[in-house]
Amino acid sequence: MASVTQWVKSIVFVVMFAAFLEILLPNNSMQRFVRVITGLFIMLTILNPIIDLIDSGINIRQIPALSSQADSMDGAVSHAVNYASQKRELIAREMYSKDLAKQIRATVLAVAGVADAKIEVILQEEIESQKTALIQQVIVYIQPGIMAADRKVTKVAIGNQDLSEIGNRALSDQVKDKVRHTIAELYQLRQEQIDIRQMN
Repeated sequence: MASVTQWVKSIVFVVMFAAFLEILLPNNSMQRFVRVITGLFIMLTILNPIIDLIDSGINIRQIPALSSQADSMDGAVSHAVNYASQKRELIAREMYSKDLAKQIRATVLAVAGVADAKIEVILQEEIESQKTALIQQVIVYIQPGIMAADRKVTKVAIGNQDLSEIGNRALSDQVKDKVRHTIAELYQLRQEQIDIRQMN
C-alpha cells in the first residue's frame, strides 16, 4: 500500500511541476514545447511501476487475474500459428510445383522434334523431418513436330491439299528417350519417375 501512495504522490508532484512551468513561460511557442515535455514526464511517472515489473522479470502467470487469460491466449495463438504455417507450406509447395513445371517445359521445348509440351509435377507427401519437397513423378505431354523456330514458310497453294498428315504425327521413341534422359539428368530423377505421353 505504501508503494501505491508513493506512486500517487510522484504523479501529483509531476503534474504540479508541469503547471508551474506553464505559468512561468508566457510565450505560446514555448508553452507547446513545455507541454509536450511535461506530458512525456507525466506518462513516464504513470508507467514507472509497470516498467519496474518488467525489469524485475515477473511472469504473467504469477498474477492470478491474468494467468487464465494467458493460458487461453497461448492456445489460440499457437493454433493460429500452426494454421498459418500449414497454409504457407501448402502455398509454397504449389508455387514450387508450378515453377518447376515451367522450367521443365522450357527444357523439353529445347529438344528437337517437340513442338509443344505440357508438364505436370507431382510432389511427394511431406515428411516432418524433411524441409524440402521431393519430386515423386513428372508427367510430360508432348505435341510432336518441328519446333516453331525451325519451321519454314511454305508456298501457299490454292486448291486441293492433303491435310491429313498435319497434326497426326506420332511421338517417336527417340524423342521420348531424349526428353526422358534430359529431364533425368538435369533434375536428378530416375527414368521411372518420368512419364511421357503424347498430347491429344
